This record gives sequence, C-alpha cells and structure tokens, in this order.
Amino acid sequence: MEDTQRAEQQPAQPPAGSTSEGHYVSEEERAVDELRAVQFITEALAGKLDLDPVLEVAVGWVAELVNAEGSSILLIDPETNVMTFHVLEGPGSKAAKSVPLPPGAGICGHVARTGQPAIVNDVQNDPRFFSGVDKSSGVTTRNLLCVPLRTAARLWGVLEVINKHDGADFDEADLRVAYAIGGQIALALENVHLHGEVVRQERMAAVGQTVSGLAHCVKNILNGIRSGSAVIDRHLGADNIAKVKDGWQVVRKNNQMLSNLVLDMLSLARDTKFHPFPTDVNDLVEQVCQLVVDRAAEREVSVTWAKADNLDEVSTDPTQLYRCLLNLVSNAVDACESGARIHVRVHHAAGRRRVTMSIADTGSGIAPEHRDKLFTEFFTTKGGRGTGLGLPVTKKLIAAMGGRITFHTVVGRGTKFVIALPVDGASAEDKETSA
Repeated sequence: MEDTQRAEQQPAQPPAGSTSEGHYVSEEERAVDELRAVQFITEALAGKLDLDPVLEVAVGWVAELVNAEGSSILLIDPETNVMTFHVLEGPGSKAAKSVPLPPGAGICGHVARTGQPAIVNDVQNDPRFFSGVDKSSGVTTRNLLCVPLRTAARLWGVLEVINKHDGADFDEADLRVAYAIGGQIALALENVHLHGEVVRQERMAAVGQTVSGLAHCVKNILNGIRSGSAVIDRHLGADNIAKVKDGWQVVRKNNQMLSNLVLDMLSLARDTKFHPFPTDVNDLVEQVCQLVVDRAAEREVSVTWAKADNLDEVSTDPTQLYRCLLNLVSNAVDACESGARIHVRVHHAAGRRRVTMSIADTGSGIAPEHRDKLFTEFFTTKGGRGTGLGLPVTKKLIAAMGGRITFHTVVGRGTKFVIALPVDGASAEDKETSA
C-alpha cells in the first residue's frame, strides 16, 4: 500500500529537458523543469500531515534537478539543537540516518547557525567539514550545497545536496533550485507543527473541561455523603434508629451516584465491549418501568408501558440497553411534577428491520437554549442531582449498538425520546423517529 501511494506521488517521468545523463540542452529547458518541480512539490505538500513520503519525493527531485548523487533534509531538535537526518536519498543514506550532528557541527551546522546558504566544492579541505557522516555511510563527500529551511516562525533545519555528477561544481543555478524547493518544504514543516499545536491545545482544553466537570460532580456527591454521615453521627449515640436509617439512605444514594459516575466516565473514555444475544425487548422495558414506578409514585407521577405485538427477540446487548432505558425513564421522572404521566412504548412494524422504544412524558419540556447541549458531557439542568453524563453515555452506547437516539420536545407539554435499534444487528437506517 505504501509503495502504491509513493508511486502516485512520484512524477510520471524525469524532467523533460534533461538528457539520460541529467544534462540540460538549454537553460530555458532547465528553468521549465525547475518550475515543474516547484509546482509539483507545492501541490504535493499542500495540506499534508504525513510529510515523509512527499519529502522523499522532494529530495529526490532536488538531486535530479541539480544532477547530484544524493540529497537530504536535516531537522533541528529545538531543545538540544542537535541535527539529525530526517529524509535521505542516495548512496549510504541508511547508515547516515543514524548519525546526529552536534550543535553547529559541519558545514550544515554552519548554515543552520548563520542562516546563510553554502556552496562548497572542495569539502574535504574545508575546516568546517564534519567527517562523522562519511565514516558511517562509506560515502566520500566531494562537494555539497546546503540551504536553510526557515520560515518567519523558526529555523526548522537544512536541505543538503552532495556530490555533483561528472565531477562538476555546484553553481548559483543549483542554489536557486534548492532555495525554491526548500522554501516549500519549510512551509510544510511549519504547517504540520502548527496543526500539532492546535491538536495539543484542544486536548488540554478538553482535559481541563473534563476535570472541571468531574470535580463539580464529585463535590456534589461528597456533600451528599457528608450530609448523610452527619445525620448518622448525630443520632447514632441517641439511639434514634429512624434518623440513622434516613442518614444511611442519603449515604447509600450518593454512593450509587458515585458508582454510576465512574461507570459513565469509563464508558466515555474507552470502547465498550458488547455481548449481543437474542433479547426480549418487551420484557426489558417492563423491568425498567417496574423499577422506577415506586419512585415516580412518590412524586405523584404515573408510569405506564405498552409492549409490541408479535415482536421476536432482538439481537442486542441487554445489559447496555437496560442501562440506556433506565437512564431515559429516570430522567423523565425527574422532569415531571405532580400529576404528570410517563408512557414507554415498544413498537415494531411488520416487515421492518428495526424496533423503536419511545419514552414520552408530560413534564416541563426542554428549553430551546438547552437542546443543542443535551448530549454534551457534564451539561445538566438538575443541579447537584445530576452528573451530565447520562445522555452522552446513552447516545454513545446506542450508536455502538448500531442504533440512534432522537428527541422531540415542547416547553410546558413534555418530551419524547426515541431509540431505534436494528432487530438483527444491522445498522438502523430507517428515518422514522417516533412510534
């Protein structure tokens, strides 16, 4: 696959104006090839985040255009100022890649330090020459051309070309080619760096937001545990069992909230393992409704449910679906005042490949300014009674099961959430969102 991609990035043919030995018939033809090379490399590098394959093409073009044996890109470590070979083309490239250049070492180090290009046609007698690369690669550097890879932001490294063929010297025309292509390489390096910075900043912002929301949730839960513990401490010595039981109920409730918070965080942070097998969705809905019916009755809210007729077992994960349904029905109870109604319905149309479960309430509805935030982590309208993770987790679990979740709400009249799941594990593609 990599070979195919690199082949697509390579030019289809060598520069049109050169002979088979790399010599140009005229300066005009050479200028045309230089323009083609710069255009090709500019287009190839534009918007790329994986630069290495394209940079290999770029250094190959440089060597070909200036009729040299090899070329390379050396990048500077911003912390140590050590330069290392990042991309090489030509003899001894594999061995040379393992040789670091100490800060300022060699002719390339001089170019990096001064920011000025260099053409050296008698390398072995140049006092700046660093022989370590030649010793490792087994290649004798006769002459070289080196230009800095610089943008307004920083110096990224250098572009080096070595050993002109036929014993010729590098000249100003070669320097022009290296500068033109080196400028595009430097811009591409900067774009990749900037993209990485943006990604890192976004990650840090996300981590900060997550930590802030998590800390708020934990603080509310700890306050509840502290309150219940205080009631227990106050009445335990007085042998007031009724009050001790009340305090313990508060502690137990908040312990369960903390447990749910941990489970929700784990569900959001990693891929959930599903274990689908034939499931009676009608029975699952009935279990959830029966679990919350007493709590709803304390708020004078009625909970009813309707099963789907002739519904075969659905291939899904009953544990995760139960968790999603319980979350939605519990939310509906919290949204309702005295006299409100909650109706849960399972629906399956004959011949359809999906089953829907709707949870409708006659509660207060969802305010318009809150609707776009419903599935956002840590967003809650329940104050200290909610963590803001229930709906995001539910949406993730439903999507992972091949389904989708939608809602319709009217302020003052209520809300209906609808889960659509495939009956056979296939994607839920039906556009109907209510039943």
